[in-house]
Amino acid sequence: MSRTSTRDYAGRAIAVLALFAAWAAPAATGPDGEDRPIEGAVDELVQDALGANLQIDVAAAEVSERLAALDQARARYLPVLDLNARYSAADGGRVISIPVGDLLNPVYVTLNQLTGQQRFPSIQNQSFSLLRPREQETKLSLTQPLYDARITPARAASTAQYEGALAARAALAARIERDMRTAYYRWLEAGARLGILDATQELAGANRRVNQSLYDNGKITRDLVYRAEADLLEVEQSRLAASNGVRIAQSYVNLLRNARFDTPLPHVRVDDDDVGRLRDAALGRIGLLQREALAATALERRAELREFDAAAAAAAAGERLARAAFKPQFALAVDAGTQGVGYGLGADDRYVLASVVMRFNLFAGGADRAGLAAAHAAGREARANRALAESRIRLEVEQAADDLDVALGSLATAARRVDAAQGAFRIAARKRDLGQINQAEFIDARRVVTDAELNRNVTRFTALADLAELEYALGAGRRSSTREPPP
Repeated sequence: MSRTSTRDYAGRAIAVLALFAAWAAPAATGPDGEDRPIEGAVDELVQDALGANLQIDVAAAEVSERLAALDQARARYLPVLDLNARYSAADGGRVISIPVGDLLNPVYVTLNQLTGQQRFPSIQNQSFSLLRPREQETKLSLTQPLYDARITPARAASTAQYEGALAARAALAARIERDMRTAYYRWLEAGARLGILDATQELAGANRRVNQSLYDNGKITRDLVYRAEADLLEVEQSRLAASNGVRIAQSYVNLLRNARFDTPLPHVRVDDDDVGRLRDAALGRIGLLQREALAATALERRAELREFDAAAAAAAAGERLARAAFKPQFALAVDAGTQGVGYGLGADDRYVLASVVMRFNLFAGGADRAGLAAAHAAGREARANRALAESRIRLEVEQAADDLDVALGSLATAARRVDAAQGAFRIAARKRDLGQINQAEFIDARRVVTDAELNRNVTRFTALADLAELEYALGAGRRSSTREPPP
């Protein structure tokens, strides 16, 4: 092999090194051909997920159901007006007999004998059917609660359940936003890893060709050719695994937005400056920089705590509702209509009936006291769940903040590691061309470069994922902190 060819190989190796950075930060262009920022791409995917995710549809249906239940609870304050119409045809039934003749005829006979005249005729016993052969009744019935201790707590419970459904939907939206951001960053990381391995495969292939040429010219033994071949196959195997990882990550991103698994995703250019810019933007949304204030901010903003607060309020209202079973109920009932054999509005047909009705349960087999005990236990459960969630959120904030600090602190170290590895590889390539190092040292130098590039790639996207996790833990996402107005 000539010195010129070895120099060409060294130049090719250095050129391949330059490809690492390009593969690690794949550029994407928008419709106008300009580079697309990562913020626009990930926000677009988040909006797709929030608009099409099936879990969001389920949560929205739950909100609609709770709103309808609240409307039902409110309606119990208003009067109820019913129209009742009945037309009956009867045949048979009980017959009531009145023995008028048996009672009066002996008296009439005696009177006739005394007067000597037939002034009092005999009469027949009378009978009539209890059911009329034909009868109708048509009326309007108005019922208005005057006092019912169950109505107000039932409305309060429905209001709390509706607010809980809203908070649950907001919490779900925050989780989907976090999952989408994290999944997209993982997909970008997998794509960058595949790019690095593609460049490494080209480098390993070039090394195998150089060794084959050296062997053909009697410069080296065949074992070095086998070593280069094994190195190339190792890279190819890693590349196959990386390619599969890209497909799996893409499928999960599309699953979150309810799209076909093979739907293309936007590529973006990501470097360390992008990570810093996204961090600054997130801190702006968080609105604070002091570490000790993070937990307090999370407890104020997290939708999960609003959900547990609503559950506690619903439990308290349920307890008041259970206590209402021990109080009387008063209602006004007014019936106005017409009844008789036929339809008519005469004085003998129409009627109005007004009543004040009181209901007070004296005994229900202990069911009311059992209901009160169940409501009290539900309140304790809701308060305990809220305290548990608060502790979990504090831990999430601490872990997310620590992970982000470590990832951000590792970025500069990872970049310096890449620079050092590339510098060492350039020297190793020149020594390899001059025959001053063996094949094992050259391959080791190449692996150090690959590992350094992969580490920087992982560190970069891990920092982005940790940033998304911290935003979620603080409730500072674009949707998690949004509160809907009360109904």
